[in-house]
Order: sequence, then C-alpha cells, then structure tokens
Amino acid sequence: MDSPTAMLEFNGIPVSGGSGVGRALIYEETHDVRAAAALPPRDVEEEVATLERAVQLARNDLAALHESLAANKDAIAQIFTAHAAMLDDFLPLLSSTIRDGVSAEHAVQTVIHAAAARIARVKDPLLSQRSKDIVDIGRRLNRALRGMMPEAPAAAREDGPVVIVARDLSPSEAVQLRGRNVAAIVLEQGGHTSHTAVIIKSLEIPCVTGVRELTNVVTPGQMIWIDGSEGRVVVEPDAASMERAVELGQRYERLEARLLEESGLPAETIDGHRVILLSNIEYPLDVEAGIARGAEGVGLYRTEFLYESEGGLPDEEEQLATYRSTLERLKGGRLTIRTFDFGADKESPIAPDEPEPNPALGVRSLRWCFEHQEPFRMQLRALLRVAAEGDVRIMLPMIGSIEELRRAKAIMAEVAAELEAKGVRHEPHPPVGIMIEIPAAAVTADLLAREADFFSIGTNDLIQYDLAVDRMNPRVEPLFRPSHPSLLRLLQGTIQAAEAARIPVSMCGEMGGLTIYTILLLGLGLREFSLTPGYIPRVRRLLRGLTMLEARRLAAECLRMSSADEIEALLRARVTPIGAG
Repeated sequence: MDSPTAMLEFNGIPVSGGSGVGRALIYEETHDVRAAAALPPRDVEEEVATLERAVQLARNDLAALHESLAANKDAIAQIFTAHAAMLDDFLPLLSSTIRDGVSAEHAVQTVIHAAAARIARVKDPLLSQRSKDIVDIGRRLNRALRGMMPEAPAAAREDGPVVIVARDLSPSEAVQLRGRNVAAIVLEQGGHTSHTAVIIKSLEIPCVTGVRELTNVVTPGQMIWIDGSEGRVVVEPDAASMERAVELGQRYERLEARLLEESGLPAETIDGHRVILLSNIEYPLDVEAGIARGAEGVGLYRTEFLYESEGGLPDEEEQLATYRSTLERLKGGRLTIRTFDFGADKESPIAPDEPEPNPALGVRSLRWCFEHQEPFRMQLRALLRVAAEGDVRIMLPMIGSIEELRRAKAIMAEVAAELEAKGVRHEPHPPVGIMIEIPAAAVTADLLAREADFFSIGTNDLIQYDLAVDRMNPRVEPLFRPSHPSLLRLLQGTIQAAEAARIPVSMCGEMGGLTIYTILLLGLGLREFSLTPGYIPRVRRLLRGLTMLEARRLAAECLRMSSADEIEALLRARVTPIGAG
C-alpha cells in the first residue's frame, strides 16, 4: 500500500483573491519555430506577402477576441486592441528583416523576441511585465504563419476542476480560460501589474504568482489549494486544509458580492466624517476598475506607461488624446496626472552618458525632467491643454526643496505663455501639487505648503528614503516598515502642515490601501486616499464601521510608542482587516 503524499506549502505573490481547489494541470509553453533558412532573392517578396497575410489573420483573431469581450469585459478587450496596434507597429521591421534574406518565422523570432527581451530587462516591474504582451504577439503571429488556431491550456477534466500550474501565461492564453473548469492558477513568474494579471483578476480566478520551481515539484493530477488572497499554495492539502479552503472560498465570494453592492455608498465614518477615495492608475485600463468600485476620480495617474522601448515617447498630440480619453471616462471626476517619473527603477527613454553609481539617489523623476526639458515641456503642453477641459491637476514627483518647486512652476509658466502666443486653448493656472516622498519634503512641508496647491504622500519612496532601505532588495525587505515611529512622525507633520495651509493632502502609496493602517492614517488627519482599485471597497467598508474618536485615540497611542514592533502589535490587536488587504 502506498503511503500518503505529504502536504507541501509554498508562498507567493497574491494576484487575484479567493480560494480554489482542483487537480494540477501542468501547462508547458511551446516554442515551435522552424529553423531559419536563407531565402533566395526570388522568394523574398512572396515571403513578405505570406507575412502580411499572417498579420491579417492575427488581426482578425484579435478583433474576434475584442468582440467577444467588449460587452462585459471592456478593459480586457482593450488589451487586444493594443495588441493589434502593436502588430502594425512591428510589420515594417519584420518586412525589412525578411528582405535581408530570412524566413518570416525567423524574422518574427528575431525581431519580436528581441524586443520582448529588451523590455524584460527593465527594472521597473510595470514596464518589464509588458514583455509578456510582445511574446504573446509573436506566438500568435507564428501560429498564423502556420495556419494554426490559438492555443490555450486544456482545462477540461472529467473528475472536477483544475488548477493551472505554469511558468507563465500570456494574455491570450489567460483570456481563453474563460468559461472553462479552472478553479485557480499558480505561476512561477509574473506579477500583479501584468496584463495577464489584469485578465485573471477580471475573470475572478484565484491566482498566485512568483512560486519558483513549482512545475518541478508538482505532478499532474495532484490536488492543490490556492489561497489567492494570502498568496498561499498547498499541494496535497490534508482534510483540515481542504475544509478551510472551501470555507475561505465561500466567505470570499460572499464578501466580494457585498463589497461591490456597497460601491455606491459614501465613504464616511459612523459619526459622519467624509473621506474621499480615489484610484491609482498604471494605464487607462485601470480607470474602469476604479469607477466600478466607486472611486471619485484619479489621485495618481502614472505617465511612465506612455513610454515604450520600441516606439519611444508619444508626441504632444498623442499624449493629449490619451489624457483626454481618461478625463472623458471619469465623467467629471478628478484627474491628477503625475509628470514623468523616469530614472532609478524606471527605464529612461534617454540613455545616460554613463551609468549612475546609485540611481535611486541620482537623476530621477523631476531631476530627469530638468535635465531633459524638451520631453518635459512637451508633456506640460499636453497637460495644460487637457486641463482646460475638466478637473485636471498636475503633480510633481520627488520634490526636495522649494527651489525645485519654483523652477518647475516657472517652466510651466513659460509653456503656458507659448501656448497663449499660438492661440492654443489651455488652462494657464491648473492646480499644481507635489509628492511628499523625500524626508526633506516632509520636514519642510510647512514651507512647501505655501506654494503647492496640494500634497500627495508617496509612502513607497518615503519609507525607502527615511529608513535607508532599498524596497527592491529582498535581503533588506524585513526592514521596510510602514509602522516605523520615524515615518509616523513624518506623516503627522506633513498632514498638519497641509491642514494649516488649508490645502488638500492625500496618500497614494501602498500603505494607504492596507486596511490595518487605515484607522491610523485617518486618526493622523488623512481625509483622502488614492488606492489601487481593488483596495477601494475594503477601505470604504472599514471607514463605515468606525468613529473618528476611535481613529484619533489609536493614532495617539501609536505615536507614543517607541518601536515598529509595538505599533504593529497594537494595530493587529485592534484592527480587523477587511478580507484580502
């Protein structure tokens, strides 16, 4: 008699909440590209024609995907519209590569896969994840060249639901899991910012990523439990774990339904103190997610996504069209756009003359804009023009001194004067705010508040610079503590300075979305939260269940404590997180 298989447990990155149990289905990627062969000159144009026919087939397939999704999954449908546009962008280079004397499939392999590899090397996880989209386009095009239909993980089992276990999935592969018997997904690669992650979240399939080497551990048919809310993966769960998995799944589904029903309710405390909830958006697809969850606007629009390694920065008109489209979708809601935040872990469109020894302390964010004024002025022109059409606010990142704020505003005034001279419609004096993400800005917040129209606290960098902890370095990750007493004092001083100057202050860092800190931040005086859309319903629920008096008392207790451990222990004892997050 065989002995029972021991239960194994792994931890990864929670991407899509919920609990799912099923038999393991190992999905292996296929890269079936034929070896390149030199083409005789007489065959070159015929091969180019073959490529063009394949591109059209791929376009048709993408159009069909868009059509099938547009009614209920508009944000996902737009991903495949973007894929079609990228196909067209690649076509000239693919054709010229064929004319150098290689097959169409080899041209796809060399051109598209090289582009994907370049983007994958970018340190910014948001941009590097876009390489998966380019790989997806290459696979689709190669299948079209061979007259094949798109492939997806086979997800049918007669003995119940499956858990997809894979190194990674492309957006096309993920979307084709819709309507199949998939209980959950676990990936070795990927992150929460990829298009694949966006699709999986929208399909409401529990998912965990970043579980390395799992495909070498799991065998097909093994039972697996995925806790997408906590990032837990359990192989061959015992009876108690199975019972827990079912209970968590049912509880999560009930919670999600109730939270969505509450999206139209105001975010206010029991004693009537109103809080504004806004959304952070990485790219336009996130706008719909924020609106669906009751966001009153956008508190942080990251514009780095506009840059693509292949296409460079869009020009003024292209930027204006993108900003305008987002503003229209908000239907009168606030749109706060952050100027370019290139440098450090975000790839710069303009390569430096020589590598910086410490990029996090180097030419990044507004410093980059001052060094590269033409792209900065181009962006400001587009921002001032769209600001004439609605509630648009401009936010400057990484301000460290009053001199930097004044210099940026002076450049903005020059750009406004140029637009005025040309008779171009614009708003010459939109609200101009700053991100508080350097300790120097937090300490001198009272001075900066005299000349800024609003503050937005970026805790991701503020914690990094305050505690001298590289937030991208896993070796020092345990030292990255939002509960550190120093940070609480910086937050308190910044909020008080904004209140004294009667300017709005919000928080757009991840700390604002972690419900264990929501009461503390409210008690410190924060009245605006700009959040990843998925956090909004949970923060609303928490706010509606407490009083301002409770929040102020908790904040006062935390400020009297001397260590992050003490503060975290108090918060965990007094605050019950709402579901995942």
